[in-house]
Amino acid sequence: MKTRNIIGAAAALALAVTASPASAVDLHGYLRSGIGGNSMGTAQTCYGISPIGHKFRLGNECETYAELEFDQVVYKDASGVIFKYTGMLAYKTTQSQDWEGLAPSVSQDGTTKNISVNGNDAIALRQNWIGATLPQYGNVTFWAGKRYYMRNDIHITDWFYWDVSGPGAGVENIDVGVGKLHLALFESKSSDKNGGPDFGYTSGPMWRPDVRVTNIQANQNGSIEVGVDLFMKSTPKGQGSNAQQISPWFTIQHIQTDFFGGLNKLAFQYASGTAAPMSAYPAGGNDSKSSQWRIVEMMVLNPSPQWSGMLTASYSDKTRMYGDADKTNHWNNSTQWEFGVRPEYHVNDFVKVAAELGYQASTAKADPGPGNPSKTISMFKATLAPTITLPAGPGGAFFTRPDLRVFVTYASFDKKNPAWVYNDGILNSNVGTTLTEGNGLTFGAQLEAWF
Repeated sequence: MKTRNIIGAAAALALAVTASPASAVDLHGYLRSGIGGNSMGTAQTCYGISPIGHKFRLGNECETYAELEFDQVVYKDASGVIFKYTGMLAYKTTQSQDWEGLAPSVSQDGTTKNISVNGNDAIALRQNWIGATLPQYGNVTFWAGKRYYMRNDIHITDWFYWDVSGPGAGVENIDVGVGKLHLALFESKSSDKNGGPDFGYTSGPMWRPDVRVTNIQANQNGSIEVGVDLFMKSTPKGQGSNAQQISPWFTIQHIQTDFFGGLNKLAFQYASGTAAPMSAYPAGGNDSKSSQWRIVEMMVLNPSPQWSGMLTASYSDKTRMYGDADKTNHWNNSTQWEFGVRPEYHVNDFVKVAAELGYQASTAKADPGPGNPSKTISMFKATLAPTITLPAGPGGAFFTRPDLRVFVTYASFDKKNPAWVYNDGILNSNVGTTLTEGNGLTFGAQLEAWF
């Protein structure tokens, strides 16, 4: 009996020594939510130009949006091997009332069931992947699943100008002397974020290999990143296709740190064919005549404890962005540019005043013709937002959150083209008469946080 007890105790001790102890799940996330109205007596209006697809954010977001990320180390040993799981759920609501259901509703139309989510309220799976870091292979990380992948964005417009996220697999942080090499392969089974048209199951998926090298030393506190994404259309046997089969997307950018207390990014990008939209959502029917090139500039400044801010400017040139799928959409062939700045004055550790000025314009390369918007559409937007915040943390004062804001926003635009000024992606939706006035004034309060 004693022998069995000793053997059992020894086995339990061995398991305790060799197995990685369970650890608590790390919770991270993002949240924005608020209330607002406008000078016309209707609900808060959020302004942007539809062909550009993003807008200056401060005092100009009309929804509740949140991401909940769960991280768990599932294995770790004394040699430094780590297996880590990351999952993320996101949800979006119209912040209209207490109960905002996220479950889809189902209606029946003849023999077809149409599934839709109530209004703009929705829940989504954004990340679900595991990464394995192995010291014996130079501390590179192998990963597979669905993930946010090395995303580059402009915070004040919420624009991800280099983002290939989605389902995939890869290896990252390979030391190649001049920098770090990262290899990944993603797959798209539908051509846009709304799930259609479907080219995955009936006409072949889109394979998207991504190759990039980061941390290439260029100058003091400056580095270069270069990358190429190849959108490779898979065509099933027996099916012909006019789409470009392999479409490139090239990016090169310079990153300068220790730049007036912040950083500076300057990027040049070119893409053609199905990669022309320069996003994780390919245009499956594009041929080699479709293309886009653009220049993106972003500065984050923190020159003193009292001042911080961000400045951005960009220029894009689009040619047959979505092929001939919509010949009446002249903004597929257009040039677009924008300029904006968000300075912040920090009264003390907990109070700051933020302002944002932004201008956007889109010019069609051909005259849209009678009955259509004029050749150029533009919009100016200004916001003032007194804010309660936290003392400056990692990354500087500009990126410290949470922020509790009150705001007033003014926007002006060409009232001859009201259909091309949108309210959070929905043309002429719930904006009262502000669009036909050529200007609008909104006000409200908002929380923005990440943790």
